[in-house]
Amino acid sequence: MKNGISDSLHHNVQILTSILGKSSDFQVREITLTSIDKKAAVLFIDGIVDSNAIQRYVIEPLLTYNLPHFKTDEELLILIESTVIQSKKITRVEDVTVASNDLVAGKTLLIVDGINTILSSDTTKWITRSVESPKGQRVAKGPDVGFSEDLGTNLSLVRKILKNPKVRIHTKQYGTNTHTDVSVMYIDNIVDKQILETIFARLEKLQLDAVLEANYIEMVLTKESKSFFPLMLNTDRPDVVAGELLEGKIAIFIDGSPYVLIAPAVLIQFFQTPEDYYIGKTGLINQRLLRCFLYFIALYIPGMYVAFLTYHANLLPVKLLLGFVSQRELVPFPTSLQVTILMIVVIAINESSNRLQQNVSITVSIFAGIVLGQSVIESQLVEPASLVVVCITYILVSVVPIYSMRTTAATIILVLISGGAALGFYGIALMSLILLLHLSSLRSFGVPYLSPFAPVVAHDLKDSAIQLSQIEMTNDESHYMKEETVEETDEA
Repeated sequence: MKNGISDSLHHNVQILTSILGKSSDFQVREITLTSIDKKAAVLFIDGIVDSNAIQRYVIEPLLTYNLPHFKTDEELLILIESTVIQSKKITRVEDVTVASNDLVAGKTLLIVDGINTILSSDTTKWITRSVESPKGQRVAKGPDVGFSEDLGTNLSLVRKILKNPKVRIHTKQYGTNTHTDVSVMYIDNIVDKQILETIFARLEKLQLDAVLEANYIEMVLTKESKSFFPLMLNTDRPDVVAGELLEGKIAIFIDGSPYVLIAPAVLIQFFQTPEDYYIGKTGLINQRLLRCFLYFIALYIPGMYVAFLTYHANLLPVKLLLGFVSQRELVPFPTSLQVTILMIVVIAINESSNRLQQNVSITVSIFAGIVLGQSVIESQLVEPASLVVVCITYILVSVVPIYSMRTTAATIILVLISGGAALGFYGIALMSLILLLHLSSLRSFGVPYLSPFAPVVAHDLKDSAIQLSQIEMTNDESHYMKEETVEETDEA
């Protein structure tokens, strides 16, 4: 017996049946190799294999091929591998645990009576959805292809863009219960080798029972950070992944997830969209710079509004102040509480519209935006100005193309509202200083989060808040600056 596999066909089938718990979709097809008078069995799990491929390229060749008598079992296995079974990949299995893992991975096993080695052929056929438009980063111009939940499809979409022999892909399974395939992709002659080694080392130490989505891997790779700012970029666009790889970044694909992780990531990346490169710069307004400015303004509008009405009303124009005062006389709650509750309500509406069915979510959004807003004003529970401020804030925050940065904005806004309610402008200034110090201390795998602005990397400013010409950005190498090693970042 070899690691639980014996030379008895019945014994091997019985062991694998017990491991799989006599599952109803576990199929065992017993056949006879008539030319050599040996019993054999073909094992697979129905629903995750290509049944036609098993019938045509495994079972039929075994039944029809005239196998000669060999002196050794090794010669028989070599003939079956090289000539009889017509599969793109055949491996030998000599451990019962590996055999059961191959079964649940969509492989087909061949067991021959009298031989304690199992042949595993690749007949996987998972049910997946077709390639569709990206949902996370939509664009008005450019490729309209997004990732799906199939790992092989996602890798091929990037390969189609990067026809480069230097592209490397390393795939390994993680999660003791899920055995999820995770692939690391990079360009060998561009990637930062130290960051690559760090990612591989952290993945090797990964101790999770399940890996179901990209966030599972992200939490492990950025475990040293307690920040609410994302240190890895999430995207569902193949063109974005290809562009980041060309800048020396590393892409991590997770089977079952349409989102790919990019490392390292800096703050300015979360304000970039593919349209920045696909639409010519002919107008006076730089879209990326405007996007950054509007997001920055959105963070401060609620806090400044609360600070003005609570501590610094004398700084407002007289007519504007009279309008605010007339509204406050009818509302029993302080301005800070009104704005905070409205922000929470907006977050709740956004969450509910994302979770409900599409036709119901539209109804909820209309009801919440129009009926509820009008009702709370008529019932004098909040000031009209407070509702306007919160609505403008929500609209301005939505200009950022990456969803994770929108959730970060909600936290910052509530913190600045607290600072404005407690100390007015001084509280906002204090919170801003703390936020700036926090951003300055953040590192994504050793790369400063505020790069290329702090520290200033003049070479990379060409593609930051303001873009230069397409030729300069495309034909010049981008090199992010590490002030310290990854190990020093972890220790800090």
